Amino acid sequence: MTAKKISLAQAAQIVKGTVKGDPEIIISEVLPPEKAKDGSISPLWEKKFIPSVRKGTVLLTKHGWIGEGESGIETDDPRVALIALLAFLSDEPAPQPGISADAHVSPDAVIGNNVSVAAGAVIKAGAVIGENTVIMESAVICEEAEIGSDCLIEPGVVVYRRSKIGRGCVLHSNCVIGCEGFGFVPDPKAGMIKIPQIGIARLDDGVEIGACSSVDRATFGETYIGPMTKIDSHVKIGHNCEVGAYTIIVAQSGIAGSTKIGRGVIMAAQSGAANHCTIGDGCTVGGRAGVMCDIPPGSTVSGFPAQNHKVELRQQAALRRVPEMMRQLHELEKKIERIEKACDADA
Repeated sequence: MTAKKISLAQAAQIVKGTVKGDPEIIISEVLPPEKAKDGSISPLWEKKFIPSVRKGTVLLTKHGWIGEGESGIETDDPRVALIALLAFLSDEPAPQPGISADAHVSPDAVIGNNVSVAAGAVIKAGAVIGENTVIMESAVICEEAEIGSDCLIEPGVVVYRRSKIGRGCVLHSNCVIGCEGFGFVPDPKAGMIKIPQIGIARLDDGVEIGACSSVDRATFGETYIGPMTKIDSHVKIGHNCEVGAYTIIVAQSGIAGSTKIGRGVIMAAQSGAANHCTIGDGCTVGGRAGVMCDIPPGSTVSGFPAQNHKVELRQQAALRRVPEMMRQLHELEKKIERIEKACDADA
């Protein structure tokens, strides 16, 4: 496929920016500043990296950051501008509506208008697929599951029975929605007794779930993910959790059962929360932090167990001083020992 080509002036119109330098430069790809070449444009939103930018690089950056004699596009927010430019330059083919002859679609499923179902996909009885939704290769939509309109279900996704997916959701490859929650009760005679998991998982509109992540169905009731929440790859959401709107949960995080996470929360990479914790609106949980108790709204916590981030930093700084403090203590012990010997000799 031939790469799209566009002049710098046309690119500036797409991103709503201002051209600096030669507006007739032709660009066809986006590259990092250190790998820039003819025909590329490079995003830059941290000023500290300007000295390392290759001379002559065409930049997409903030106002006033492009030097004299250089060319590029200046904008208020390069990150937002980059999104528009990448969307234009993308050569990803749009799936065509229709059901592949190699798909397995139950006659009892309800399929909306302009739906695309790829080869190997399975849609079982009673499932409902909204209009303009794309079901890619080998995805499995189980009985009575509901998928809203304008969704993208990537290869290998499994949406279990009765799960509900809102409009405009994206489920990346091999994620699992509505799998059985992890529930057992120890019994001295029977061993581990399995607790039936009869609830559902529900994703609200605009939710995105990363590759190889899973959202358990509830023991009873529902596990709920709020609108526009974004969950990265390799994340585990336990049964009966509630996650608020516009929350971000980053890779390799784990949320134990019945945890409540508020609106606009950030759970950084490899963070976690214990059973039945409540994390208030607007909280930030640092990387690898372990939340063991309720966190008030607006808090920033880190460490294990998670605590106020500033307190954690002071403790970490103190820990780094321990080897030197031990050395100083050892020297003091020797000095005291010498003084005591001198005193004994004078006595």
